[in-house]
This record gives sequence, C-alpha cells and structure tokens, in this order.
Amino acid sequence: MFKSNKSSRKAILSTCALSCALLFGSTQASAADNCYIMVHGHGTQGNVGNNALDAWRTSHFSQYNGSNFMDDLLRSGDNYAIVGYDSTDSSGYPYWRDETAGEIARQIISIKQGNGDGISHPEAGTQCSAGDNFWVVSHSQGAQQMMYIAGNAISGSPHYNTAYTASGAKTVSFNSAMSGILGVFTLGGAITGTEGADRVCNGSWLDSAINALFVGKDCNDSVKWLQTNDSYAVRNYIGSNLAAPFYVMGGYKGFPGFEGASSAMLNGEDDGYINLASQMSCSGSGKRNLWNDLKTYKTFFGIAYGSPTYTCSNSNKGTPRTYNMASVDTDHDAERNGGISSPGYTSIPNGLTCGNGRNMAGRIDSCTAN
Repeated sequence: MFKSNKSSRKAILSTCALSCALLFGSTQASAADNCYIMVHGHGTQGNVGNNALDAWRTSHFSQYNGSNFMDDLLRSGDNYAIVGYDSTDSSGYPYWRDETAGEIARQIISIKQGNGDGISHPEAGTQCSAGDNFWVVSHSQGAQQMMYIAGNAISGSPHYNTAYTASGAKTVSFNSAMSGILGVFTLGGAITGTEGADRVCNGSWLDSAINALFVGKDCNDSVKWLQTNDSYAVRNYIGSNLAAPFYVMGGYKGFPGFEGASSAMLNGEDDGYINLASQMSCSGSGKRNLWNDLKTYKTFFGIAYGSPTYTCSNSNKGTPRTYNMASVDTDHDAERNGGISSPGYTSIPNGLTCGNGRNMAGRIDSCTAN
C-alpha cells in the first residue's frame, strides 16, 4: 500500500511554496483530502483493461521495474482518479478532438461528482469523493490536452467549450470540468510540441531512415499536432487566460543505454523525447537551444563557470498563468513512474522550492501537503 514514510513527510513547506503561488489566482485548498486526477500521455488506448492505470506504473527500462508514481505521490488520506483517453497512433486524434479533450473533460466532471474512475485501485480506499480538493497531474501529451481544455474553459476563448469530431464542432463543458480544479501539474509536457514529431513529419532523409529503422512512426494527425511549429502549438488555440494555474516540471536526463541516443536528435536539453524548452512552456521556439537561450553563466575570460541561471522565468512563459516548479534530472519514462527517487535538479528563478531533491511525484506531494 503506501510507503511507511508517507506520514513522516508532512514537513513544513519551503518558503514560497504552492500556497504562495496560489495567490496568482486559484482558491486556497481547505483541509479536505486531496484527489489527484491523472491524465496520461501519448500512446495509451484509454481505459481498455488497465492501460491508463499502467501508464503510471509500468516501465520501458528494466532499471525502473516495480516503480509506481503513486508510491511517491500519495500520503495517508490522499485519493486519485485515472483518466483514460485514446492517444494511440492508430487512432491519430490531436488534442482538440472530442475523443481526446472532450473525453478527458467528461471524465473529470464525473470524477468530481464522486462517481470514481471505474478502475480497481491497488491502494485500498483511494477513490476520489465529491468533497475532495481536486488537482490534475498530466504527463507528456496530457499536458497539451489540459492546456487546450483549461484555455477554452473561459468565456471569450477561441474554442470555448468546443471540441471537434470528424464531422464538425461539438459542445463540451470545459468550464464545468475545470471548475474547482486548484491547479494542473505538468510533467515532461509537450506544451509547445516536440522536435521528434518535426523529424517524423518534416525531417531529412536521414531522419526518415532512422524513423524507419528504429522508431516506426508515421505522421498521423496526433503526431502532426505535436510538432513545434507555431501553426500546431496549443498556445495559439487558447484564450488569454487559463481556468486554473499550471505548475510545470521538465526533465533533462537522456534515456539509459543505447536509447539515450535519441537526445542527439533534439536541440538543447531534453528528457529523451521532448525538448526542455517545450516542457517548461518557454516563450519562443519549443526547440530552442538550452545553453544559448535558456541558461546564463558567469564567465572568466570567456570561459563559463559556476552554476547556471535558468532564464525561462515566469516572465518568459509562452502560455498564460503558467508557473515554474523545477527542471529535474529525470527522463521521460521515469517522469511517469517515479523510477528515479532522488534525482538532481536545477532551481529556477520564481520557481516553487517545495520538494527539492525529490522526483516529480514527490514534489507534487510536498507542494499540496497543506
């Protein structure tokens, strides 16, 4: 069930932790139990079997076997709910479809009404109740999905309460889905796309050869709308505000072993799949070179030294109401299953310091403890 040290982790939050950040616009949480609504990323076929649940506890790399995001997220009294939507390549639905954004919104509404998620949880007594404090935790494409929902849940937004089907627009109550959500956490989010999708859809002959040999993806609609080009970026399909604050975390560790070569295909730092600039929702290109644009060093006769300063601060965000937590030395696989328990990290100006030294799940636990 829960790790034995869960109750001992009720430490005082670090200065300027989430309660301070909530002053930017969300309602202060009460003493009710937390409910974490979990929105998975790309490549999962909804709630077929345990697919959506397994997205938070299975591992691609053997060294992460047995890891479970919930082990570091939940403390006694906490609850969670699994949202499942079809993000597979075979279906090819982009973030603005009713089958993705619409389905996520409807499930969130049902969860907030106290209906549960219809999945048997390994942790007893962890189904959400209508009186809980609601947070959303999203990974990879899930962050892009939540940005579209939250950015079109306010009257006057360009696609207010609207998702799309093959035959046209469909009304979805995005405003009801986001009502009462205290915040959305994004982990390795493809907020401004990924250069990997660029290479699949518009790459060189070398990119095509590598894709054919090792990746095997085609440029279906779900991949096309993950490109970093502004014509696909979710920030251009939302309004000037979000219905809940977004707290972003990005990974910058390459994959273990041979598969770590994927990082060589991406500019700047990345988590093996997604450029860090995109994950942190930095203004400008989602594939900006980290060292040139996002960090500055002190120099001595032109030689950089000391710790870098992360310059994608809150004033340099590409999306509204989006705030820093940290960039964490973890890869895209470990982000969703907690496979690295105590990763290194880079502090960010204006960033939330709660949970320093812990993985992304543990940071959320610390930031929402009160």
